[in-house]
Amino acid sequence: MTPGDERATRREFVGGVSRLASVAILPASIAAAGMAPSKASPQAATNAEWDLSWLQLLTGATDRAVFDWPTMGDPADPMVFQLAARYLDNCEAVYAPGTYQARVVLNIRTQAVPVALNDQLWERYALGIEYKVNDPNTQQPAVRNPFWHRAPSTIPGYTVPTLEDFLKRGAFILVCDFALGHLAQRLAPKSGRPVEAVHSDLRSGFVPSAYAVPSGIYGLARAQNAGCAYMKF
Repeated sequence: MTPGDERATRREFVGGVSRLASVAILPASIAAAGMAPSKASPQAATNAEWDLSWLQLLTGATDRAVFDWPTMGDPADPMVFQLAARYLDNCEAVYAPGTYQARVVLNIRTQAVPVALNDQLWERYALGIEYKVNDPNTQQPAVRNPFWHRAPSTIPGYTVPTLEDFLKRGAFILVCDFALGHLAQRLAPKSGRPVEAVHSDLRSGFVPSAYAVPSGIYGLARAQNAGCAYMKF
């Protein structure tokens, strides 16, 4: 994707979902953020649509970082995974065993939201074709989540990390529902289903340890409010 294409995609993204966001997403975001009470906290009353239990996963962490992930990238060379792995490895090198707990939050938004979707959705909606992403193992348009399955390594002694690897190390995922709504609008005409049905399908097909948030911006800000360092690359 060229810089011009990316800018055009962002304009289409904002314009195509603005009405949906103003009607459905923003009220939920306000409720989830607890803006009305004078004391906002993880215990504040929230809309039942949004599960904020992930905040409790951060309470015992001595080290915590949120990695912002707006573009999918190459599953054969996943930069986000490389940087997040370095952070966890560095914590392990610095601290004595049993004396710390490091947490990684992957804030997946905009063009990266398919990373949080399971194999069934990748196949059902032909997401490899939709996003022009090939499976590194077949070199064909991906029919399963290529970030969940390990890509072959071209470097001797190096193992390409996967999304599952990070979940085993205590990471979890925040998924931008604003972007999911935009994706549902794109997929609905191709699938012959209503937008609302496709959106619901996407919401129910997350990989493990993934939580929907009203928007990636909300997820990023809320994770920082909970003490996460902001990692941008």
